[in-house]
Amino acid sequence: MIVRSLQYRIVIVFVGLLLLVMAIVLALVTRTNGRIVFAEMERELSAGTQVFTRLIEQNQRQLETAATVLSADFAFREAIATQDRPTMRSVIRNHGLRIGAQAMMVISPDGQLIADTQSNSAELRLFPFPDLLLVAESAGKSTGFRQMKDGRLYQIVLVPILAPKRIAWVAMGFLVDDRWAQELSGMNGLAISVIRRSGTSVAVLASSLDGPKRSALPGALTRLSNDLSQAVPIGDEHYQTVQLPLGKELSVVLQRSIEQAEAPFRSLQMALWTIVLAGVVIFSIGSVMLARRIVSPVNELAAAARRIEAGNYIEPVPSLPPDEIGQLAMSFDRMREQVASREQKILKLAYEDTLTGLPNRTRFLEAFNQLPADCPCAIAVLNLDRFAMINNALGHPIGDRLLREVGLRLGLVMPGSVIVARLWADEFAFLLEGADQASAMSIAESVLVKLRDPITLDGQRLDVGGSIGIALYPGDGQDAPTLIRRAEFAMNAAKRRHVGVAFASGIGEETQHEHLSLIGEMREALARQEFLVYYQPKLDLASRKITGAEALIRWQHPEQGLVPPIGFIPFAEQTGFIREITPWLLETVAAQTAQWSEEGLSIVPSINLSTLDLLNTGLVDQMRGLIELHSLPANGLCLEITESALMEDPALALAHLGELAALGFKLSIDDYGTGQASLAYLKTLPVHELKIDQTFILSVADSPKNAAIVRSTIALCHALGLTVVAEGVETSADLAWLADNECDIAQGYGIARPMPADDLPDWIAAYSVPAFAT
Repeated sequence: MIVRSLQYRIVIVFVGLLLLVMAIVLALVTRTNGRIVFAEMERELSAGTQVFTRLIEQNQRQLETAATVLSADFAFREAIATQDRPTMRSVIRNHGLRIGAQAMMVISPDGQLIADTQSNSAELRLFPFPDLLLVAESAGKSTGFRQMKDGRLYQIVLVPILAPKRIAWVAMGFLVDDRWAQELSGMNGLAISVIRRSGTSVAVLASSLDGPKRSALPGALTRLSNDLSQAVPIGDEHYQTVQLPLGKELSVVLQRSIEQAEAPFRSLQMALWTIVLAGVVIFSIGSVMLARRIVSPVNELAAAARRIEAGNYIEPVPSLPPDEIGQLAMSFDRMREQVASREQKILKLAYEDTLTGLPNRTRFLEAFNQLPADCPCAIAVLNLDRFAMINNALGHPIGDRLLREVGLRLGLVMPGSVIVARLWADEFAFLLEGADQASAMSIAESVLVKLRDPITLDGQRLDVGGSIGIALYPGDGQDAPTLIRRAEFAMNAAKRRHVGVAFASGIGEETQHEHLSLIGEMREALARQEFLVYYQPKLDLASRKITGAEALIRWQHPEQGLVPPIGFIPFAEQTGFIREITPWLLETVAAQTAQWSEEGLSIVPSINLSTLDLLNTGLVDQMRGLIELHSLPANGLCLEITESALMEDPALALAHLGELAALGFKLSIDDYGTGQASLAYLKTLPVHELKIDQTFILSVADSPKNAAIVRSTIALCHALGLTVVAEGVETSADLAWLADNECDIAQGYGIARPMPADDLPDWIAAYSVPAFAT
């Protein structure tokens, strides 16, 4: 039968006989060669190890003999007996030169180094290797490998000097370096290296290997776990390796190149590969002969494949006789159908966001590029507010459902001509064809209005706002990436300014460059001590005394003058540079507080901690070290944290606050009433004080709503045992109202503006509390 004939002639005769036989022969020969090579390398390593051990022992005996000869020198012993240190140093230096010792030392019976060729110091010091002395005292002599103070390895021999009793020890050190390793390598035929292990690190002290391999040796040896023979890759070669201990942390590594050991067997492998190549040629000739008989149906299949390659999935593959080629044609036709189906799915994945079903960034860019060049348009970028907070607090499944719901709302609010896409994470983009600034603003405002409606997921009401940046074509850019970038920058500006919508044309490229240079300026300001700390006094309304002050940072800019915190602190928090500013601020305030305490002024300063500070794993240790350094009580400092700082990582923030409270630090919630979930966290936070935000304190005496909020907050805090601080007090009427309603502490321009530390003591001494009711 034709089917069986094709099957046997193609599969069994050619593939079966040729490839199977060749594979078996190659496998057997390669395996046998490998065993022979391994056995030969193990034999060489074993013999080399014995040779190395004997050479070391022989070298030690020669060194001991040389040391003994020196110890028997009468003039040398007389110099030791008379403590003639220059003569001792001269004798051991000359003797060292004769025998090739790079280090010579004379040690007193009590372990003092009285003569040393590596140092001309007259000061006595201890012999650096007391373990060799202990061995020598019990055994009469000792030897070993040790690192000297110059960092190099020496083989040291220690023998006594008798007259007739032991009057001293003489130590000889012979340098163990690359030359030493190369000489021993030439004797036993193996690569020799001396290493020192310290934990997981490996240092090469001497090696017969060349430069690149010597440099790669430490990294390779870190994976050598024991003293057994193992293969280790070094550079472009592999070495069978064994290591022998020389002393504490010291080992000698003996290695044999596997590639060099395999070299004699490569000719056999080349012959085998020649046979394989000849078989492949024969197989090819036979395949060509058979191909002449089946070329016609194969050509038809090739034509069908070219049609599929060109994207034509409609025309079916022609029917062929029912042999192997015919079966292949049928499978090919089924493949055509599957490819057509999968391409549709791939196109959908390539241009559609899988989470929301909206167009993705690729589709968005393609849509922009398809617009006529003279068609005005706008690109708007929307970023959700508080999405990361919701994602962290409620989990990613809720975050994904929230994004889908936002995508549905955007699709409903947008006109049909507007393309809505999800760029990434919680960032969406709109392509507004034919839009000008007014129409783009109208659409953006309608989006924000739609987003103000709470979204309910699993019974949880979520308030999701957003910020939108808009870039206009062609004024703000000529291509989509530029417009998106400008729109994103405008969106970030809108988010910072809390204005909802911002246009790229109103931001300016120069602002971007200013921000890029601001980090460098702040770093230089920290080095040049341009940052200053001002203190705003805090009035205890019960005792009518100044008991505290809030530490506020200022920047004495060489060109802009005194820059307030709002000019650089938000950017420092965004970029992470606040991690460098806060330690300086804490140290400055702690030092100033200690100085005031020595002068008899009892002031508890308050210091603001940012989100990054509160989540810093080293914060607690830093604060502990600070009060120990300046001998301050922990309750002598007050740390202020905002509600928003708690929301970034509530678990870690609460853990750090608990540790700080346990140490005794006074903790305060700053800007209370402007964050989220205030009451939910208030009952669990280990805080002592709460600061009501100034938006509620301004004109509290004249605003019934503000008065109601502040009065209820004071009552709540007192019920929880918390001290209440009112910030932003500007009038005597507000101060009197706060005192009448039992507020504990007041702070604001109505009491004093922030002032330098040097001015605060005199101001407190001269301060007169204004009259108000109690």
